[in-house]
Amino acid sequence: MSLLITICLLHFVAQLSPGPDILLIAKSSASTTRLNALKVIAGISAGIVVWVVLTLAGFTVLIDQFPWIQQILMLVGAVFLAKMGWAMLNGGLKTFKNRHQNSAELNPAQQPSNYFTLGLLTNLANPKTLIYFGSVFSLALSSSASTSLKTQLAFIIPIQTFITFTLLMLLISQPKIKDLYQRSGSYIDIISGALFLMFAVWLCYDAILLMS
Repeated sequence: MSLLITICLLHFVAQLSPGPDILLIAKSSASTTRLNALKVIAGISAGIVVWVVLTLAGFTVLIDQFPWIQQILMLVGAVFLAKMGWAMLNGGLKTFKNRHQNSAELNPAQQPSNYFTLGLLTNLANPKTLIYFGSVFSLALSSSASTSLKTQLAFIIPIQTFITFTLLMLLISQPKIKDLYQRSGSYIDIISGALFLMFAVWLCYDAILLMS
């Protein structure tokens, strides 16, 4: 039980560290409805399920033996994050240029078509999550660890992810914060887009380092 609690606490701290998931949830919570933000969170949680299952299945061992798999995953993820970042940056710049127009005319074009898929792909776009889980779950992956512990982790970690991010969403989606976003939406989109592009460059850089 103590090992399970330790892993959950480590995951809680990691959840709140800056990254694409947190950035997407913050932007979605402030810019759209709570239902849409919940769909984003559900997508991210589904991505966590994928990473947890892969980790517990020993996929990290395969990556250790064949590093090129991780390199490909990182490059594919970088392309997705860069595409997403450019869309945010470009949308923010366009909104800023047309800031004197009616905001109702601008917002619909900026809304994603599927919030669940957006959350899922954003989470899966960062294959370093697999390395993170491999290190955090190292004790659970040992031969002495019980099967029940692995099963509990497979269920608890995604649920913990959903609950933590939902509480964060409820905090950020308060009316005052949403009003602030409506007044400064273009600046937030520009900054968010730039950060996503930075995450993409970071992934590419790490992939290149693995090649050396």
